[in-house]
Amino acid sequence: MTEILEPTRRSQPLVAWLALFLAAMAMLASFGFAWHYHDREQQLELQLARRIGEFDAASREARTAAKAANEALADLQTRLLALETRANETQSQQLALTTMYQELARSQDERIVADIEQTLLLAQQQLQLAGNVRAALLGLEAADVRLAQLGKPQFASLRATMARDIERLKLLPAADIEGASARLEVLIESVSRLKPESETEPRAQLDRVPANSAPELGGMDTLKYFSQEAWREIKDLIRIRRLDQPELPLLTPSQNYFLRQNLKLRLLAARVALVQRDETSFRADLTAARDWVKRYFNRQDEVSKSFIGSLEELLRTPVALKDAQIAASLQAIRGARGAH
Repeated sequence: MTEILEPTRRSQPLVAWLALFLAAMAMLASFGFAWHYHDREQQLELQLARRIGEFDAASREARTAAKAANEALADLQTRLLALETRANETQSQQLALTTMYQELARSQDERIVADIEQTLLLAQQQLQLAGNVRAALLGLEAADVRLAQLGKPQFASLRATMARDIERLKLLPAADIEGASARLEVLIESVSRLKPESETEPRAQLDRVPANSAPELGGMDTLKYFSQEAWREIKDLIRIRRLDQPELPLLTPSQNYFLRQNLKLRLLAARVALVQRDETSFRADLTAARDWVKRYFNRQDEVSKSFIGSLEELLRTPVALKDAQIAASLQAIRGARGAH
């Protein structure tokens, strides 16, 4: 038992040194690890500090850049706002210009339509008052040329209506109003040359011997000569003529004057009716004038014959124009004016 305990007691210091050595090694290891970690920590801190510094610098640069960006953005926003304002102003100006152009175009169209309407009204007056188909055609053709120069589709139907009226007027018979009016003027001037039926014809110049140149005859021959001369004088005082109108009135000079004036008035009235295309009045006045000439004036006279012949020809002259109107064109131009 004693022998067994002695080796154990001898080994205790060794164990203690071993334990101390191990403890020292552990401490050294712990110190080494601690130093390592401390150094590592310092390096980490240095890296962190450097990175923080870099981050701060980057942050400052970022803040500067952000500030610059904000300023640029603000400037861009200001410019954008200015551009939007200018765009709005430009759009408003463009809208105002478009509206003004439309108003001007509309006003121009209205003015042109009004001018064409006046032209058509004048053409209608020429047809109704003077029967002047040529003047009406010129007015319609001028209006059509003006519409053709505009080249606007809204006037297509109006031009088609005017074209139909133009073609219809071209087919109307042309009456020589000017020629008939001139013939009536000549007849009015010839009224004073008409010879009344009751006017005595001039005496025929008889072959007679002057009294102072009578031949020297005997008493019986002289009596016979003067008897013949007296009978000739009596025949000159009393003339027998054949009258177609036994009831022929004898007109006094004043009545003859008023007859001629009334005849002139009848012819003037026929001339007015001719210009107005009033065929009924025209024929009535010419018929009355013809009857007056036949009744009150010598129809055997050449002037009366020519006068009556001219009246007969004028009575056969067409005066009234059928369908001489442009109501369709007037209605179309008024519709076009109302559309504007």
